[in-house]
Amino acid sequence: MTLPVAAVYAIGIWAIAMFGGSPSFFAWPQMACYVAASYMMVELNNSNALLRVRSRMVGATFIVLSCMYISGFQSLIGDLGLVGIIASFLILFSTYQDQQAAGKTYYAFLALGCSSLLYAEYLYYVPLLWVLMISRLNSLSWRTLVASILGIITPYWFVSLWLFYIWDFTPLTDHLSDLNSFVLPANYLAVTLEQLLVYIFLAVVSITGIIHFWQYSYEDKIHIRQLFGFFIAVNLLTLLFIALQPQQFNAFIRIVIICASPIVAHFMTLTHSRITNIAFFVILSTCIIITFINLWMHF
Repeated sequence: MTLPVAAVYAIGIWAIAMFGGSPSFFAWPQMACYVAASYMMVELNNSNALLRVRSRMVGATFIVLSCMYISGFQSLIGDLGLVGIIASFLILFSTYQDQQAAGKTYYAFLALGCSSLLYAEYLYYVPLLWVLMISRLNSLSWRTLVASILGIITPYWFVSLWLFYIWDFTPLTDHLSDLNSFVLPANYLAVTLEQLLVYIFLAVVSITGIIHFWQYSYEDKIHIRQLFGFFIAVNLLTLLFIALQPQQFNAFIRIVIICASPIVAHFMTLTHSRITNIAFFVILSTCIIITFINLWMHF
């Protein structure tokens, strides 16, 4: 599936969602966020050459997977968080093997910090990103560590100035209290059919793509293997977190889609056997079927 075809497909899905009898989907800002996110995913692929052949499959895969999660169309906060996370990854990848890239690291974590103003739980990724900066990007040093801390706290510093002006810190304390919003035991009864279908599909295609990547990663450059190791770590840990805390589905499933897109695109683009060709059509048709099932459930 080429990028233009995926774009036309997305426009069709959005048109059905927005004008097909569900007024709550009539939201141009959300659509603008998805357009920006899709462009940034294309740029993420182009700037890092994630696929060893010239292809726009990463962007196309992101578009198709995003359309599958229909409820995501409604949340402007979630869509802004999506843009912030992609921006963070895009900037962070440019620091590969550069332990002096304090400026870029600052802006990468600034984007993450802004996203965490929308979902405080995104702060859970800070220690994970530090580990990945050591193990995958080889970019962590005292300079970049301090820069990352400053990037995270900058949005909160500006918010604190406003709260100090009105002398009411309750919004900030209430927001940060979400970091302790674990539900034990997990409440799986609250999981909707849409969420279950999306989660199972993303888990299956992610694991399929990861296994394929591990089998053929020797054909990729070390740089690409490291970046995919980054995606795989974030993908698997986020899937695990959602499984343990399903009430966080809406906040974290977008990050799974971000990380699954290059993994699935790698599988679809660089496999040419009869079985994998069949798998391509099975994955694509299943994704489309789930998309229309979810559309139907909202009408």
